[in-house]
Parts: sequence; C-alpha cells; structure tokens
Amino acid sequence: MKSQKVFLTLILGIFVASVALAQTTEGRPLTKKELKEWAKRKKKMSIEDFKLLYDENVKQKAQIASIEGEIQNLERQVSTKDDRVSDLQKQVTRMQAAYQAAQREIENLKDQSITPVYNPELINGEDFSVGVVFKVQVGAFRKIDLAKYAETAKDFDQEGNELRKYIIGNFRNYDDANILKRYLREMGVEDAWIVPYRDGKRVPLKEVIAIEKVSNN
Repeated sequence: MKSQKVFLTLILGIFVASVALAQTTEGRPLTKKELKEWAKRKKKMSIEDFKLLYDENVKQKAQIASIEGEIQNLERQVSTKDDRVSDLQKQVTRMQAAYQAAQREIENLKDQSITPVYNPELINGEDFSVGVVFKVQVGAFRKIDLAKYAETAKDFDQEGNELRKYIIGNFRNYDDANILKRYLREMGVEDAWIVPYRDGKRVPLKEVIAIEKVSNN
C-alpha cells in the first residue's frame, strides 16, 4: 500500500510538471476553472493511460528538437550558398574590370605603333563566329549557374549545361588574349587559361598557334 502511494505521488508530480510546461508553452497560467477541469480528467485516467500520454509528449518534444536541428542545418547551408554566390558575383565584376583594363592596354600598344590584329572597338561589328578566335576561360561549375550575367555582360559567355564553362573576351590573336589572362591571374583567378576556337568550335591550341605563325610570316 505504501509503495502504491509513493508511485501515485511520483505520477502526480510528473503530471504537475507537465501542466506547468504546458502553461509555459501557452504563455499564460491556467484559470481555476481550467485547473478543475483538468483535475477531473486526470481522475478518469488510468496510470497506464497517463504513462502513454507522458511518453508521447516526450517523443514529440524529441521530434521537435530534431526538426529544429535540421532547420538550423538547412539555414547554415543556405547561408553558405548565398556567400558563395556573392563571391562569384564579385568575381564576375572583377573579371569585367580586368577585361576593360586589358582593352586599355591593347589601345596603349596601338598608340605605340604596335598594331594588333584585334580591334576592341569592332566587337559588335565583327563576326567572331568565323575564323580563329581566342578567349579566356575563367571557371567551370556543375552547381553554380551564372547565366544571367553571361546574358547581360559584354563578352562574357556560358557553354554547356551540366558542366557550365564561363569564357570572357574575343581576340583575333593570342597575345591580346594573353594580356587578359595575365590580368585575371593577378586578380586571383588562378584557373584562367586561353581557349582557341575555329569557326565557333574549340580546337587544340597548337593548331591555331601554328596557323597564326604561318599567317604572320
């Protein structure tokens, strides 16, 4: 009999703690009427039913804690991706600035009576889909999509769908493209490298370099 009394006292303590937790969750204390109503309901419950109710409460709290942890993890992942996209946007801006600097250097070379084949003022007036063209690839990504910048930025293009390659510039000779590549690497784009095209298709560099040397002789 004494052991049953101790057990009931323990159950009652757990019930009171549960009620207190419910009050905290709701943000207000129970009224006298509500306390009487819950007391009546408690008397009608068996110890087994009360234990099931308590176990279910504990289980739900654990599930809520787990879901909150997953939400926090997803928020961290989104924050990391946002930071990565922001870094790429800044890198695109730097590449455009480097391209403009390269154009200015080419203009300076022209002023020094070194006349390159490529004239940056004729970008829109010349068809770069034919003949040999040199460009500078600045990166290749599977999960990052910078299409909106490729569509709006001058001489910044995207190739491929699954593996997206980003290329900047249109040059008729290798030396002009090399000026841009050097600028980009100085700015931290270590993977910048020159890619040649013939009639709009990529070809090995040694083929077009050989052609250019022959045409310049």
